[in-house]
Amino acid sequence: MKRRSFAVWCLRGIALTVCASVTTRVVAGPSKTRLALVVAKDSPISELSSYDLRRLYKGDPVNAAGKRLVPLNLAPLSHERVGFDQAVLGMDPDAVSRYWIDRKIRGQSGPPKAIDPPELIPRIVAKLEGAIGYISMSDLRPEIKFVRIDGKGPADAGYLIEY
Repeated sequence: MKRRSFAVWCLRGIALTVCASVTTRVVAGPSKTRLALVVAKDSPISELSSYDLRRLYKGDPVNAAGKRLVPLNLAPLSHERVGFDQAVLGMDPDAVSRYWIDRKIRGQSGPPKAIDPPELIPRIVAKLEGAIGYISMSDLRPEIKFVRIDGKGPADAGYLIEY
């Protein structure tokens, strides 16, 4: 009997040690991705409100710095597009699809032009007056610049386009 209670006591001690080491580990969550909202380098647009950004990508006309903005989207199920729609519009891909179908039924404007592959966005934005799009931070080029959203740039805490 004594051997059995000693073995149980040892197993409990080992179990407590394992549990304690597991619960005290700090598990880092996955890093978040940020997308830069971009326009041509010579564009007078340097800032946009989150309200206007949502309106723009929901099909409403938006003017900034005297220019009518032309929104460009990425392919519907691309990782960046899904993240952008979630962060900016608060919608998953199914909700976005339903939204645009509803607008079409009501005779309203359609979705922003989808561009694929994503590498074309910076080139189009640099050449097309009023064009605005979003890209991965690694795709920033000298011929384009990022647009601040509610006064925050892509490197600032609380930046909108993060998923």
